Amino acid sequence: MTKTICGLAILALGATAAAADKAPVAAVPAAAPAGTPDMSKMGPMSRPVTKQDKKGIDELYKSFEAAMKKGDINAAADFVDFPVTMMSDDSKGVEKDFKATREQWIGIFAPFAANMPKDVKMSGKHTPTFLSDTLAVSIEQDSMSGPKMKGKWNAMAVVTLVDGKWKFKQMAEAGWGDMPAPIPASAKK
Repeated sequence: MTKTICGLAILALGATAAAADKAPVAAVPAAAPAGTPDMSKMGPMSRPVTKQDKKGIDELYKSFEAAMKKGDINAAADFVDFPVTMMSDDSKGVEKDFKATREQWIGIFAPFAANMPKDVKMSGKHTPTFLSDTLAVSIEQDSMSGPKMKGKWNAMAVVTLVDGKWKFKQMAEAGWGDMPAPIPASAKK
């Protein structure tokens, strides 16, 4: 009896879903319903993309990478809009994130910039998707090769246009979540 009731319930849900798939799509009302925001004045429709500044985002990546290759961590930090959200996952696959100050960010990246072996080659490609003229998401494909290490990975960045220059506002890569977030010097006292 229980199997029959469960079977009938599944058939009924399936029939409802199939009918919903065939239902005509409702037209978008000309005006926002009472109590909801007017999306022509607020929200994503109020900020349509009019200029995809791919050249500007390319320049951000080129300048950031040049500063890192020189080991100039302060110059690299100038391409970040602080506080910056750092996002990753840990060895168990649990998402971790925190907002890093300039001081914390430099503390994380300085060892990488200072200790990068000369025989390591890094390369990357990025593909931006513009959410507005001042906000974009960039999907990255990166690789590294050297005598002791070789690999490829994907990453993501949210970039913002600040005073006419693109900057990193969020950085995400897998696998860094087991590393403890740095404690700001002001909190150590």
